[in-house]
Amino acid sequence: MSKREAFLEAACKENVEDFLRFIQLHDKAEPFDVEEVLQEMPREQREALWRRLASLLQDVLLEFPTERWEGRREEEGMQEEPTADSVSKRINDPYSPLLEVTRRLHGEYVLVSLPVSEAPLQNHIHALCEAWWKKGLQEKERFGRTAFFVSLQKSFILKKPGAEIQRVWRLHDVLLSLDYTSEENKQIIDLLLQCFHRPAHIRNDDGKRFLVFLFSWNVNFIWVIHGTIKNQLEFYSKPITAHIAEIYFRAWKKASGEFLEKIESLCIQDFMQNAIFLHRASPVHSKVRQIVSYFHMRKDCRNVDKMLYNLYRPILWKALSAPNFEVRANSTLLFTEAFPFYDPSESNEKIDENIQKQLDTLLFSLF
Repeated sequence: MSKREAFLEAACKENVEDFLRFIQLHDKAEPFDVEEVLQEMPREQREALWRRLASLLQDVLLEFPTERWEGRREEEGMQEEPTADSVSKRINDPYSPLLEVTRRLHGEYVLVSLPVSEAPLQNHIHALCEAWWKKGLQEKERFGRTAFFVSLQKSFILKKPGAEIQRVWRLHDVLLSLDYTSEENKQIIDLLLQCFHRPAHIRNDDGKRFLVFLFSWNVNFIWVIHGTIKNQLEFYSKPITAHIAEIYFRAWKKASGEFLEKIESLCIQDFMQNAIFLHRASPVHSKVRQIVSYFHMRKDCRNVDKMLYNLYRPILWKALSAPNFEVRANSTLLFTEAFPFYDPSESNEKIDENIQKQLDTLLFSLF
């Protein structure tokens, strides 16, 4: 009997010790590569293997239910992780039995019940859920949500979260299949907002891509993100605030329609108003100014001039002549930094006329 046939025969409760020995050989000196064996198997044998694994897993879970796992010693840990990892690469086959295996490994059955000693196995089940989502297979939303949720959690607890943040970004499309208003997704939403508290996510290139994307997930989420950032602003360092300003700018640049309107009115214009009306002694005034100044410095980018002109028009000119000295000083600083304000789509005559009015308003406020 070939090793391939012996491996297939071992995948049952009666021969489970033989099956575990095969899995242990995967990492030992004696050559037995599970992935290679799966690649060499004819489709019929692989389908038979999936059925036998589904039956074996069911028998194991009946004999050793998940509530009994917590007290297991590390040396008693499950040994199936190479199989789970290799299986994830073979799920183009007809996969009804494999779907049942994945269901049992997923959720309350195994994944969330594994003790700390089984982190390697958890990682491989995680990879299986991720592969299932990426291949667009049946119930992909269910397994994709789990893969995304686990990655998001791990990105907060790992000492070096860079790779997991990259994984979160790779899975960001999972959010498009989730209902923002569902109570079921409240825990994920809370974790998403936590990303704006984490310098590791804010500084990381893929983390920034992900945070920019969040502004486009659901239009009602924009105000929630903005409120979270405002509450956290006092605690951001100057370099982190620079990254936050870049995130707002990139989110604005990518937005269109209602999303663009909300980012401009709820976020950018709100920062403009705070830059004008906040006391300079406020612990967040300098951070607000830093964010607004970032947009001023990007006037060379398309549509920035028009956006600044439209958003400042209802608030800045009144503030330049406000009775409060500090408001006038703040608005004058903004004016001089971002001048001139104009809409490039207007005629040259109209632009010149508006700029002259701005200069007249400034001179009147100064003298």
